This record gives sequence, C-alpha cells and structure tokens, in this order.
Amino acid sequence: MALGVLVWASEVILAQANRDASISAPLLKISAFYKFITEDDMLEKITSMQDTLKDMSEQILECTKFIENYAKTKSFLTCYNSALDRLMQDFRDRVARDTRIIVHDIHITARDTNATVHETNVSVHRMLEHLEQRDDIVELNSMMYASGAGLNTSKKCLKGTRTEILDEIADWINNHDDNTPRVYWLSGQAGMGKSAIAHTIAAWVESLGWLGSCFCFARDRQTERRHEKIFTTIARDLAGRDPLLRRELAGVIVGNPSLKSSSDVAQQWEKLIAEPLNGLVAGNVVIVIDALDESGDESTRIQLLEVLASERLKQLPPTVRVFLTSRPSHDICAVLENVPHILARSLEGVDATATRRDIGQYISTKLKEIRSRFDDTEINQLTEMSDGLNPLG
Repeated sequence: MALGVLVWASEVILAQANRDASISAPLLKISAFYKFITEDDMLEKITSMQDTLKDMSEQILECTKFIENYAKTKSFLTCYNSALDRLMQDFRDRVARDTRIIVHDIHITARDTNATVHETNVSVHRMLEHLEQRDDIVELNSMMYASGAGLNTSKKCLKGTRTEILDEIADWINNHDDNTPRVYWLSGQAGMGKSAIAHTIAAWVESLGWLGSCFCFARDRQTERRHEKIFTTIARDLAGRDPLLRRELAGVIVGNPSLKSSSDVAQQWEKLIAEPLNGLVAGNVVIVIDALDESGDESTRIQLLEVLASERLKQLPPTVRVFLTSRPSHDICAVLENVPHILARSLEGVDATATRRDIGQYISTKLKEIRSRFDDTEINQLTEMSDGLNPLG
C-alpha cells in the first residue's frame, strides 16, 4: 500500500511541476510589458493607444491576481511535501525493520543449523568411538585370561595388623625417585601372611585407582597353566583401567596376533606391558603378583623369573611398581636375590614382637565370634602355640 501511495504522490508532483512551468511564461510576458510601458515615458508618448493599453492592463491585472492566488496554493504542496517525507521515512523504516527481521531469522536459522551440525558431529564421533572401543575390546578379549586369579578382599589382613610392613610397602609405592627399585619381593614360609599382605595392598591401591592388575597363582589351579596366561591377563587388566592403553594394546594385537597365545612370555611382557606403559602411563600403577612359587615346577616360571630380573623392569616409569610374593624357593632366590631393581624383604626378618601382637589380635577377634568371653591367658597360650605362623596367610 505504501508503494502505491508513493507512485500516486510522484504523479501529483510531476503535474505540479508542469503547472509551475506554464505559469512562468505569462509571468515573463507581464514583466516584459511592464518594462515596455515604463521605459522612457512610453505610455505618455503613445496617446493613440491608450484604449488598447487599458484593455491590456485589465488582462494583466487578472493574470496577476491568478498568479497571486496560485502562489498561495503552493502552501498545500509544502504541506503535502512534509507528509510525503514522513511517508517516505515510514517506508524506509519499514524496509529497514523487515530487513532486520529477515537477517535475524537468517542468523537464527544459521545458528540452529550449526547447532544441529555440531550435535550430529558429536553423535557421529561418539558412535565411532563406541565402535572403536568395541573392536578394541573384541581384540583384547581374544587373548588368554586366567579367570579367578584376581583380587580377593576376603583374604585381606585383619584391620590393625601388619601395620609396619604395610606402611613400608606404601612408602615404596609412593616413592617416585628414579633410583627406587621397581620390584618389591616379599618372601616368607607358608602361613606367614604373604597372601594377606598382597591382597591388602591390592585392595588399597584399587581404592585409589592405582591397581593395574592383581594376579594370584594357586597350587590347586596349576592344571590351568596360569603361568602361560600371566602377562596376557595383566595386559587385559591394564587395558580395562585406561582407554589409551586399551587402544594401544589393541593395535599391538592387530599387528602381531601371535602375541595372544604365545609361549614367549618375555616378548609378551615387552610388547603388551612394558612398551605401552612406557609410552602412555600417567600416575601410579601397581601390579601385584602373589604366590609365584605356586605356579608349578621350576620350568613353569623360569622365563617369568628372567623377565622380573631383567633390565626391562628397571626401565619402567618411576610410577610403576610390581609387588611380588613367594616362598623362598631355591630357584626363585637364585634369580631374584641381589638384583639392583628388586627390593627383597623377608617376613622372617620382621620383628617377632609385632608378629605375636598381630597373631594375638587375630585370635582374640576370631574367638570372640565363637564365644563371648576369653581371658588373656588363653589367648596368649594360643599365640605362643602358633610359633609365629600367621593364620591370616
């Protein structure tokens, strides 16, 4: 509608301009006539034309009045011009407003489109990650795994016992000096509490998110040939705690599938554990191996012992620790003793007073579960009868 008004207004203005041009012509003639009759007393000289001049003067007077009246009507055009200016400004404002609305709508559409594209990219990225993780898990799950060889919290030390040795092990784990031995080997005769200490340490580091793997040999599970599965099991446990390690290990398996079932434990240690840990580990990682002497005969652990005593362990990052327990079997002592990166500790060297105290606390706690009352004399007698053997181990 505004555009139609503008068209009509333009036609009016053009017509007015044409009328203005028509008025200017008689005005010029009147000016010329007035100049003629006033020039050199022309009107007095031409007395014979007085009647004619009178008629002409009357005509000129009428023309003058018409021009005067016409000039008065110019105020209408002036008013109309103001209205027209307002109309033009309204039109421009409407166009500007409509343009801003269109631009705003375009921005909103672009923003929504970008948001949709971003959400789509995120969804696709997550889907690809999920597929990659699934593929990685499939690859890793194809490796041998020793079921039932992990942490058993029911085997932990009784609360308040073995505090000295546990504190010592905790200090060793938290000491990140490059010269700190990477392996802590705790030995002792059967029944001295090695396994209880191993499971206590494993449970503690697991609560902190530091447990890489807990692998336990068992004399009654030797037919499962766990010694052939130790490093593939540890590798799978490590992959479960760290997505980057999982990705790395999956790539190793894809590139060398024979590692999944190889009898070469040295190569498995190097490719599945040492190299990935050296490149990706961040923070403390503790690997617990309990009851190495129960892996089988000496032939079942000779390669494993060689790996533990080799320079490969010394080259692990300073935040990686291997905690190992065993009886002081001849073959184990021959390989692990006097190795710089192995801290050897025997439970037989633990203060006897602390050992009797812990055994007495354990006996007292357990007997109170059976009968409501035992005196100290009876508990002390049972403690002496234990001959230093810890019933927790």
